[in-house]
Amino acid sequence: MRVLILLFLVQLMFLQSCDQQPSDQLKLDTIQHVLVIGVDGMSPDGIQQAHTPHLDRLRTEGAYTYQARAVLPTSSSPNWASMIMGAGPEQHGITSNAWARDDFTLPTNAGDEKGFFPTIFTLLHDQRPEAEVGAIYHWKDFGRLFDSTHVTYNQAPASEEETAAVAAQYIKEKKPTFCFVHLDHVDGAGHSKGHGSPTYYEAVSKADSLIGELLMAVEEAGMEESTLIIVTADHGGLGFGHGGESPEEMLIPFILWGKSIKKAYSIASTVNTYDNAVTAAFALQLEIPLAWIGRPVKEAFQGSPVPKIKYPVKKLVRMPIIHPKKIGFEQAGGLFVDSLPTLNISNPNEEGEVRYTLDGTSPDKASAIFTSPFPLQQTAIVKTAIFEGDKKLSKDVTGYFRVHQPTPAHGIRYKSYIVEGMEKLPDFVSLKPASQGNTYEYSLDHLDLPQLEQIAVTMEGYIEIDVAGPYQFYIASDDGSQLWVNDQLVADNDGNHGVIERSGTIELPKGRHLLNVKWYNSGGGMGLFTYYKGPNTPKQLIPAEKLYLRNDK
Repeated sequence: MRVLILLFLVQLMFLQSCDQQPSDQLKLDTIQHVLVIGVDGMSPDGIQQAHTPHLDRLRTEGAYTYQARAVLPTSSSPNWASMIMGAGPEQHGITSNAWARDDFTLPTNAGDEKGFFPTIFTLLHDQRPEAEVGAIYHWKDFGRLFDSTHVTYNQAPASEEETAAVAAQYIKEKKPTFCFVHLDHVDGAGHSKGHGSPTYYEAVSKADSLIGELLMAVEEAGMEESTLIIVTADHGGLGFGHGGESPEEMLIPFILWGKSIKKAYSIASTVNTYDNAVTAAFALQLEIPLAWIGRPVKEAFQGSPVPKIKYPVKKLVRMPIIHPKKIGFEQAGGLFVDSLPTLNISNPNEEGEVRYTLDGTSPDKASAIFTSPFPLQQTAIVKTAIFEGDKKLSKDVTGYFRVHQPTPAHGIRYKSYIVEGMEKLPDFVSLKPASQGNTYEYSLDHLDLPQLEQIAVTMEGYIEIDVAGPYQFYIASDDGSQLWVNDQLVADNDGNHGVIERSGTIELPKGRHLLNVKWYNSGGGMGLFTYYKGPNTPKQLIPAEKLYLRNDK
């Protein structure tokens, strides 16, 4: 009798366990197709600031987080690879954009005989060989990251418009089990005009429009009820680039949409870019390889419980914004001639308060709280950060406001020269100026330049030193530049390159000193910024009020 009772209890427990299978597993039966749309360089800020009705719809009808993270370095190849491989650079070995299958530093820790780390395409090829699988990508180098024999459709169109059109037609004709679409133009806008620039936000809006075309294709293909759509990015950006560790570069959007996905749901757990492939594989009920380290974002699926999170997601706090807004490598603030600037600082976060200083010192818990805009009566070095009570949550942001009431003695002289094919500063002695005149500061603002490429400029004036001592001069430029004081080369930043900064130190007595700056731009982006610091002088853009045309009073 005891044996019969024991068997009955075991059978009852088995039946109950069958009835209590996780409901999210049952919901997966409705997913027959997965579409991943990756937008190169599209940050959460881009979506929040641009006009994005289609992305807004996916977010409000689906699950999302704006706190997903890229992998380091925040370059394209490591992140696109991680997105399709379910693992990071430490595993797949793609650590830079210079990676090639026959030229790398770190070997993959798992792979096939061709040297490929397993991708989501590999899983479909091995486990569902009959599946229709497509990869359509605007950035052609994406194609080197996976085995092309693992997809049934492989295209690299020449533009973002063509990429969306080809992908839309493919979706309608083939109804793929899995399709990966890559759009590259937002990253291009960030590199050319700066992340956070009007051009960048316009590019995000265009991406949204192209995503709308793909959504329409899914609907016209009759796949809307059975498709999971994932929208994400490889990285964000800062200035004209990316690759670093800042929140602006690290944070990416992660949006899921479909019948099986919770509605208007904010994902509570951590999400990393390598969770993308694992979530797609989970949705298609594929076996996930042990080589992958990512986790499926199960909580986004209908029927899955909200996780009990002991260690909540640490939101990366964005830095405050000083207006006029810094775009690219331009500096916040500006030169105000015969006028007073208005200081306005905004908090791009949903929490925290803005504290600031006007003397170039780093703000702390005792610094003033910014409440409303107000006029600045004199030149100020504004430093600001986000605080929560006594705790600083963000890095400092600096704005340089120069209030200038010029006299006939103020200013510097400049000359511009047209020189083709420069790879370093030219010999100016034999060149004839294309334009010349006077300006306020050692910058590219207020110059009458006949063209912006294949152009070189010299600037000469005198800087007033009020306190004797060592002074450090800095010059940041794209392309090359040099800074000379009293005919001595203090900072050498010559050669073709993006905006980088070089500096040097010189001992100066009180009085005026000859300051020469040379700069050129061979092509592409351009920029020139000069700073100094010394006794009782915090690092700042060299202000117009300290610059003179002659060495006399």
